[in-house]
Amino acid sequence: MKINITKKEYRLLLDVFSIATWVMNSHKYEPDPKSEPYETLEQKFLAFAKEFGFKNLVEYDKKMGKYYHTAEYEESESDMQFIDEFEDDSFWEKLGSNLAKRDLINEIGLDEFKKMESLERFRKIDEIAEKYYDEFDKNGIKNIVVSKK
Repeated sequence: MKINITKKEYRLLLDVFSIATWVMNSHKYEPDPKSEPYETLEQKFLAFAKEFGFKNLVEYDKKMGKYYHTAEYEESESDMQFIDEFEDDSFWEKLGSNLAKRDLINEIGLDEFKKMESLERFRKIDEIAEKYYDEFDKNGIKNIVVSKK
């Protein structure tokens, strides 16, 4: 099967692969075998950069035997706008959700928390988390304090 894509679509794929790679590997210190098939596919597409007229955005490193984004691509930050937004939203959502879970466990106890049906547990956590989301929207981290008891 052949897939025909335009130059514009290829450029978009560079960003899509970059975003996917960031999500899979940005927080890892060692290569992850689970991401290997995705990286292999990305390499296959990066190999066509010159043919699509994007030699300035992708280069081949003979020593490493791989294609990489160039500094020019990195400076364009076309992918980072999505990554930054995702990480920011994820941070606030995770923080609110974790605080809500803590509050619920403190309120009803761990044993009761474990006995709750999953759907009810998620509903209660979401309900409690709303107050945190509202606070974060209004004040960011300004009012967050870590207390040592």
